[in-house]
Amino acid sequence: MPPPAGCASASFPMNSSETSIPPGPDAVIVLGRGGTGAASRQSLIELADALRQTLEPACKVVTSFVDKAAPSLPEALQQCLPARSIVVLPLFSPDEPALLRWLHKLAMRWRSQLPDQGVQVRFADHLLGAAAMPALLLSQMAQALQAPDIAETAGDQWQHDPQAWSQVPDHQHHALVCTGPRCTALGAVAVWQSLGDAVQASSELRARLRLLQTSCQYPCNHGPLAIVYPDGVWYGRLTAENAAEVIETHVLSRQVCAEHHVHGPVELGTRAS
Repeated sequence: MPPPAGCASASFPMNSSETSIPPGPDAVIVLGRGGTGAASRQSLIELADALRQTLEPACKVVTSFVDKAAPSLPEALQQCLPARSIVVLPLFSPDEPALLRWLHKLAMRWRSQLPDQGVQVRFADHLLGAAAMPALLLSQMAQALQAPDIAETAGDQWQHDPQAWSQVPDHQHHALVCTGPRCTALGAVAVWQSLGDAVQASSELRARLRLLQTSCQYPCNHGPLAIVYPDGVWYGRLTAENAAEVIETHVLSRQVCAEHHVHGPVELGTRAS
């Protein structure tokens, strides 16, 4: 008898009479940390693509990120619909119990907004707790012993760093954009991208402002958050549509946006150009 639609494969038996493993889900979310560069995100996407090749065509495989990248977990869960059974694979270590508990809450909040409460979401155990991990590490060690020594891979200029790494940029302000887990779930990655576009589009703003990502800034209920220094003004409830105007008005016009002000001065003095 052919297996029902879902994520069953040769390595994921579907017949519950033959194994204790339940029927395969309709969708899988490969969940990682966003990292600070495109390469780390691309590696997770490639892993998801490889997993997709081992599963039934009817199974949807979605990549998601806890922080610093999109799609967030709620966005990925939404992409999985109309799936009835979703498995989340947390692919990050070390295990952070508080973060995992919050991710479960986040998934519950997502499901509570659905007209149909019958969608099931399950989280797999974290990687470091997997029984197969010691054998995998031994395999990686064996492969490493076949790799070249660092003398062959570091390059001829290993003693020298770029001169730019010693130069302080000519900007007057920092905008610290929170891309921690909770702000990411609220849309912080889109805020970050919109601010980057605004800076690139304005030579004046680009000369005065440097954007930086941060981890959690803690008043998460006001997120997505950004702090503009040296003024120490906190802005919250930012979106991709309003963030650029809020930050640009602060930096170029020296005005605090009252609607999005969370903490810090409400009036700014003028600064030298």
